[in-house]
Formats: sequence, C-alpha cells, structure tokens
Amino acid sequence: MKYLINKPNLSNLEKEYVLKALKSTWLSANGENTKIFEKKISKILKNKYCLAVQSGTASLHLALKSLGVKSSDKVIVPNYTCVSNLSAVAQCGATSILVDIEKDTLGLDYELVKEAYKKYKPKYLQLVHVYGFPAKDTHKIINFCKRNKIKIIEDTSEALGSKLNGKVVGSFGDINVTSIRSEKMIGVGEGAIISTNIKKIFEKFTLLASRSAPFRTSKDPYWKKYYVSGEGYNYLMPHLLGSVARGQIERFEKELIKKKIKVGKIYINELKKNNLNYGQQISNKSKPVYWLNSVMFTKLKVNKVRKIGENLKKIGIEVRSGFWPLNLLKTFKSHYITKNNISQNVFNKILILPSSFDLKEKDIKLIIKKICKLQNK
Repeated sequence: MKYLINKPNLSNLEKEYVLKALKSTWLSANGENTKIFEKKISKILKNKYCLAVQSGTASLHLALKSLGVKSSDKVIVPNYTCVSNLSAVAQCGATSILVDIEKDTLGLDYELVKEAYKKYKPKYLQLVHVYGFPAKDTHKIINFCKRNKIKIIEDTSEALGSKLNGKVVGSFGDINVTSIRSEKMIGVGEGAIISTNIKKIFEKFTLLASRSAPFRTSKDPYWKKYYVSGEGYNYLMPHLLGSVARGQIERFEKELIKKKIKVGKIYINELKKNNLNYGQQISNKSKPVYWLNSVMFTKLKVNKVRKIGENLKKIGIEVRSGFWPLNLLKTFKSHYITKNNISQNVFNKILILPSSFDLKEKDIKLIIKKICKLQNK
C-alpha cells in the first residue's frame, strides 16, 4: 500500500529511550521510562492517577472490574465502536445494553441512553469518542448519569487531546481508558492508559493489574512478594513499550497532534470542494483531533461503496470499513436500543481513508481524485 490508514510516527527520541531501557536490563513492568510516561500523559488527560497497561482491552476490563461490575450487572455500550468495548463486558460476565449513535459525531445518542436506562436500569456506561471527535451528547449523558448514579467509563482511545467546551476529553468520567496501540494518536505497538481522579479506584485497578499482589514495594518483606489477595491479572506495561510511549508523549503536544489536525482540516476542505461528505460533523464548542478521516456516501448503495473501497485498495490506497454494528455480533450477551439503525447505515455508507501523520496536501488531493473517479464509474 502506498497510502496506509495510519502509520506510527517514530523518531530518534523513542529509539534513545528504548536503548536506555535495554542498557538498564530492566525490561519488565514498572520501568523508569514507563513511570515518566504515566506522569506526562496524566497531565494531558487532567487525571491525577494513571497506570500504563498492555492493551486497550485490558484497560477496559480493569475499568469495569475496579468499578465493581458483576455478572448480574448491565453496561451501556455504544453500538458503533471497537468490539473490545463489548468483549470487556463479556469478560466480566455482565450484559451489554447496546445503544445506537447519533449521526453527527457518531457518539451515543442521549435520548436512546434515557430509553435504555428506563428499560434495563444499567449501572454503568461506556462513553466513546469516535475517530477523534468528542461525542455531541457528552454533557447531557454525563449529567444524566450523575443524576441516576451510573458510573462512567470514558474511552478516548481515538480522541487523545481533543476538547469539548474547553475541557479535554478523558476528564469527564469516573475512569478514562486510552489505547496507545501502534495506529492510535500515540502508538507504541500495543498498550493503553487507565486513569482517574479517584484514589480508591486507582488503588483498585493498580492492584488488579498487578495480579492482586499487594506487597510489591521495596519496603515490603521479600517473603510477602508473591502473596495474592484475590483475583488479579498480569496487565502492567513492559519497559520497552513504556520507553516508546515516553518518546511519543514528549512529542505529542508540540508535534504529533498538530500534524493530525492539519491532515484532518485538509480532508474537510478537499472533500467539500469535490462535493463529497466528510464522515462526521464537528459539534458545538468542540475541537477534534481527526484520528481517522472518512467519507460518507449518503446516496450510494452499500455494494457500490464496497466496490469503491476494493478498487482503492487495488491501486495502493488502504481503506477501512466502519465498525461492525455490535448488535450483529450474536455471540455476545446483549440487548439493543435503536430508533433508526444509524450505526448500520454508517457501516454501509462510510469509508475510512488514509490518515497518517505524514500525509501532504498533494497526497490527499490524489486520494480524493481517485475516489471521485471511482464514484462516477
């Protein structure tokens, strides 16, 4: 592929920190670079407590477990998001209440959240910001959850650095999770951050991520090190990945986020010039980071959209479908709340386009020119 969906943007800084970790011979969890990374990203997310773990799925599982999700519980999950949001609920034995999205930012639909609560009384909700765009109904949903004592897991895996009403996303919920696998806003290969402003929750997910072994500090007697207090997991991030993450986060605000926003704005302008619809709208008082850019073919049938996608791939332009609507994945324990099946329509009509940091205006113009040619074929 000449144009990839998303290439990680690496520099000599990441290499320097990886080599430093190798020389230290400490390659496992709790490495020096990992700890520095945790402190730096916590400032960006505006959360006091932050832990680096091995994957986004691990962070979602930890978030649910640390909030006390049980097999008898129900969790609201957007119907249009990564399957990890659904599978993490399944890991807890709980039931997902799949709620459809609104068509503008592809975030949870507030009216449907209210309907889901009335019908199923869920105690937990996942609020996901899709493709780098803050969800339009965020404040309404947050206020509704507070009134009804619903715990919120805010997922900014695709939207690190975006803002809504001047406040950074990731700081609205009880817990934040942010994937940092290789194609995300910062990429380390595989990994995630789980963060919060609530100390008790931080202590809970830190213990769970450390196999529930409470005596791991240098002050604890050595013979207590492998004592386990209950169910736990081996989820902590190894030092080599933490070293790449440190380099990425130190470049994030000065360099990486600016490149992403520049690519996104070019796409919006060029699609408009060619009478094509950008896949999402920017909600009022929000600043997206354009993690992935998309085109929405509102007037084309699904087979035509897929033919365009296949032909783009044949000429070296990588594309991606939208997320599979989660209600179509029948192996999971779930219920579905919808009105107009927006997530299904988005899946049928959207194409995710190359969005790498290093795309130039001429590259984007070429990609859109090819789309126009194929659309009119």
